[in-house]
Amino acid sequence: MSTEEIIWEFDGGDGRTDVLMALVSQQLRVLEELLPEDQEDPMARLAAEMSERPVELLDSNPVLARLFPAALKDSAEADQFRRDAIGQQARSRLDAGRTVLSDCAVADDEMVGVTLEHLDAWITTLGALRAAWTVELTGSAERTARVTRADMRSNPTAATVCDWLGWVLEDALGAHMLLP
Repeated sequence: MSTEEIIWEFDGGDGRTDVLMALVSQQLRVLEELLPEDQEDPMARLAAEMSERPVELLDSNPVLARLFPAALKDSAEADQFRRDAIGQQARSRLDAGRTVLSDCAVADDEMVGVTLEHLDAWITTLGALRAAWTVELTGSAERTARVTRADMRSNPTAATVCDWLGWVLEDALGAHMLLP
């Protein structure tokens, strides 16, 4: 990757690349639970996506519920919409996370160069990570959940991770906004 192609850099020094890679890998494992084991067989994939399993996983896992919120007020319609969309959305998030891991793996120094082609994947992945860690911090999958001082005192690690991910996400978004 030439320097001209890089439009944003992630500062991975002091072990931050390793931390990010661990967080992304953890999230990918959770997302993979939503998909059928046999990704190559289109009928197996279709049957798995039409089953109740993905919706049940969303309902039982607050992080997944936060990443895939109900889009409709009617619960039956919302469940049907989720069944129809969850596979594609999960695969999209998996692809984005794998892009971040790939960029981190090929970085030859503490700075991870990100190209325009990969910036959206980074933003998607960082946003999903921050949402997941906000669930960890607040104990709520609600999009409107607010972090309180009590949350931060009771889970300082999650508070630190949320703050750091928010800063990195803001920095990446800033680079995106500067694009012509």
